[in-house]
Amino acid sequence: MNETLELKSFAKGQKKKEEIKGGNAIIYTRVSSSEQVDGQSLEVQQDKCREYAQSHSYTVIAEFGGTYESAKSDKERKEFNRMLDFIKKSNKKGSTKKVDVVIVFSTSRFSRTGSTTIIEEVEARGAYVVSATSSYDPRTAVGKYMQLMELANARYQNDEKRATTIENSIKALLKGRWIGKAPRGYDQRTTKKEQVITINEEGKLLRKAFLWKANNKLSNEEIRVKLAKEGLIICKQKLSEVFKNPFYCGYMAHKFLQGEIVQGNHPPLVSKEIFLKVNNELSKNHSGYEQKIDKEYAPLIGSIKCPCCGGNLTASISTKMRKKFGRTDIGYYVCSRKGCKYNSSTKKVHESFEDELNKYILSDKVSELLKLQLKMTFDNMNRENRDTAQSIHANIKKKEKELNQVETNYTLCSDAKRQNIFEKVITRLEQEIKDLNTEYMKYDTEILNLDKFIDYAFSIRRNLFTLWELQGLEGKRRLQKLVFPNGFYYDKNNEHIEPISINSFFELKYSYPTICNGIKKETNRQNNDLSRRVLEAGLEPAQLQ
Repeated sequence: MNETLELKSFAKGQKKKEEIKGGNAIIYTRVSSSEQVDGQSLEVQQDKCREYAQSHSYTVIAEFGGTYESAKSDKERKEFNRMLDFIKKSNKKGSTKKVDVVIVFSTSRFSRTGSTTIIEEVEARGAYVVSATSSYDPRTAVGKYMQLMELANARYQNDEKRATTIENSIKALLKGRWIGKAPRGYDQRTTKKEQVITINEEGKLLRKAFLWKANNKLSNEEIRVKLAKEGLIICKQKLSEVFKNPFYCGYMAHKFLQGEIVQGNHPPLVSKEIFLKVNNELSKNHSGYEQKIDKEYAPLIGSIKCPCCGGNLTASISTKMRKKFGRTDIGYYVCSRKGCKYNSSTKKVHESFEDELNKYILSDKVSELLKLQLKMTFDNMNRENRDTAQSIHANIKKKEKELNQVETNYTLCSDAKRQNIFEKVITRLEQEIKDLNTEYMKYDTEILNLDKFIDYAFSIRRNLFTLWELQGLEGKRRLQKLVFPNGFYYDKNNEHIEPISINSFFELKYSYPTICNGIKKETNRQNNDLSRRVLEAGLEPAQLQ
């Protein structure tokens, strides 16, 4: 017996295999976009791969791809990952349908990242990638080198194309032409020759959001709720992104501009001044998040400030009273600043707030003069409220149309499960329509009726605290911001409210000629001039010249 044969079982490595023809194959095809035909369409790729399989005696047991997938990110290609799973299952020990090769139209079409990972993942599962348009065998050293060169060349072409695209995009931006999809609130029509961007119905509502933030200083949550009532659904985070996007004031910011801002050709939603005013309001929130203010028991949040550190106070329910006696009506305004332990009872603060508001009772002597000014002021304010009512009405009509369609589908449906779904949708839509109608009637009767609105505004000036108590949470905050635009401090030692500033309108001291011992005295000219100036400003803080 040959001595080497006895020791053969101890040999290492495997004998080099000759080029193998035949076996099982799967075909993988792809294009990057639906516009890409150019001699490499899916049909052309499939035909070429099938011809290759036939000429090399491969049996095609499956085909993958056949769709539009980008090759820029290999891991995110659904069809490719589905193919890998198929190979893994087929090449398990004991399987009768082992996959030997994956046939692609060309290696450069298979991946354009330049990475060898995508090839290695196929090989790790016991198969090889072969190109129907190449003659090399990737199982040889020369063939593997040629395959890797094709991958590298595909990456080079991709990078070169990307550089050209970025250069052209920068040129377009510098000319005021937006690249990509226009932000929410705009409709866009772009061709090679021109680009037309127009403001749509959502844009008109977003314009209101900017004005509410700039002029009324509403929180993002309050604005979001108001927008929802008019048919625009948007989360607080997205709303914040809208407020910070200069596109809405006619300018463009893009990463290709490398930190520069350019003026666009599109119509702005708001002026640059309004945009900056809104972002100035946002910048006041230094912590980076919006303070939670939806606490019914502490309506002064947002106005009341800590007398120790000057920060905004928040509020909490007394833990001791809640745990020991089960009471949830004992609250405190507290300072959340680190190192500051200031707190005040909500009950005592509200009592002091009542005393402060009662200082601004208006004399009946000037009622007619005030009503005249209110007619001029509220005529302006009514325009926005009228638009709001129209938006709510349009949203109601939209919901009613949707409800009619669902009811029709419910009537024609015989499937019990689908009928159950339709019933839930119908219930939801009916409730939404009911809520919107309630909101619409509120605007229709209280806001659009000018006489009632004037009586309402007049009552504000005459009895502020009573009106404050009758308001909901949002109404309370609007009123206290109106009277004390910059908020106030509360000193718990002497139970006193100290306003930072007061709306000049509520500080009016009217003077009239008075009779004393039969002699007519002169009016105080300074107070009289001040009164005239403030009246011209309406309810907003007066700007004295």
